[in-house]
Amino acid sequence: MLTVEQAQDQHYVLVLWGPGAAWYPQLQRKKGVVLIKAQISELAFPITAAQKIALNAHSSLKSIFSSLPNIVYTGCAKCGLELETDENRIYKQCFSCLPFTRKKIYYRPVLMTVIDGRHDVCIRVESKLIEKILLNISADCLNRVIVPSSEITYGMVVADLLHSLLAVSAEPCVLKIQSLFVLDENSYPLQQDFFLLDFYPDIVKHGADACL
Repeated sequence: MLTVEQAQDQHYVLVLWGPGAAWYPQLQRKKGVVLIKAQISELAFPITAAQKIALNAHSSLKSIFSSLPNIVYTGCAKCGLELETDENRIYKQCFSCLPFTRKKIYYRPVLMTVIDGRHDVCIRVESKLIEKILLNISADCLNRVIVPSSEITYGMVVADLLHSLLAVSAEPCVLKIQSLFVLDENSYPLQQDFFLLDFYPDIVKHGADACL
């Protein structure tokens, strides 16, 4: 059991179990946010409730590249809500943001499995951090060529980055993680989730925006 301090000096008792229990010393010092050094073993992109695309060390560069259209989605450029299409395959509007009607392509949020020593831990990663992991290459850019005279697209670069991150020989990354605990009325833990707050591999720390 771990006591953490949140906003306005409020203290809560959290219960760690499974792989999360191994992070007790770091969490105790960091008040609920922890930096870990781990290797990425899988990226699972949920497409529907029953379908997902899982990329790992066994995924070939070709298969990763071919999966790119399925790991992005078209959403409202203001709130990020995924937009459905009608029978004519025309995107419906986001009624919550009207009269704003612009659309944007986003990376789908992903469930990242990392290996921290002997433990496998699943971490939820939002779209903005996926973009940061991919050297700030926007999902809107995947079909564009890097320079007019080149046949290399940003999508090819993204596929190569994913292939390198998931390789067995890949260097560990430093991950900044926060926990979310859901308790019942008796303070019994019902759910424990980990969320990625930041990502610090060398290739990202020294990377610049790839697409403006």
